[in-house]
Amino acid sequence: MIVFWRLFLVYFLTDFVFFHKTINQVRREHPIRGLILHAVVFLFWGFTLCHGYLTMKWPFWELIELPGWVCLLLFGAFHIFTDGYFQFGGRCKHGFVLTFILKNAVNILFVFLCAPFHVLYQTGSLFAEQGIIFCVGLVCATRVLGWGMIAVEQDRYGETQVTFDERLVLMIVRAIFFLIMLLPGWRWTVLFAVWLGTCMYARKIRLMDISNFIFYVGAFGAAFIGFLVRMRFYLE
Repeated sequence: MIVFWRLFLVYFLTDFVFFHKTINQVRREHPIRGLILHAVVFLFWGFTLCHGYLTMKWPFWELIELPGWVCLLLFGAFHIFTDGYFQFGGRCKHGFVLTFILKNAVNILFVFLCAPFHVLYQTGSLFAEQGIIFCVGLVCATRVLGWGMIAVEQDRYGETQVTFDERLVLMIVRAIFFLIMLLPGWRWTVLFAVWLGTCMYARKIRLMDISNFIFYVGAFGAAFIGFLVRMRFYLE
């Protein structure tokens, strides 16, 4: 599971943190250059985070064992292909949500089918590396959840109703909800209530002019992700 969570983080960092707007714009103007940039970003994070496991054998699709670096190259090619192929936004009903779900599902399935799970036996834990699990949770709470909600908004209204500045503020809001859940003991309950009340007041005076869906799904979704990471820190 060590490699699995590292690959998980590689994929999310590439697709949700260092990819969307910049590389999409490059791909529209210069398709080949955009593909190369996408591949470079993916491989940089892949080789950086998985550097200690690149020479060991990975069970590629449970069919054949290949060196880790070969599987990483194949995953990179597959990831770039799915990013171009699974684009249904504007083409069918619920196209943006369908794109978000299918693209992520097939890439995570690829990770399941090539990650060397026998590394688990070296640690005896499904979530051995706290730092990696924390980063996965933080990226999920801030970026992945955010893009999922934007996909819903795009299907509902034809375009997102959330501006860039609001996205940044909401990302910080979700990050705080996530981090509150990691506090020891029961103090998180008080701070969660205080922060939720503060955000609700900010909405009331229109400092955050966003829909109920964006606000409540973002707040409680980030808190739920934080709770899952909390269980790793305190209950395992």
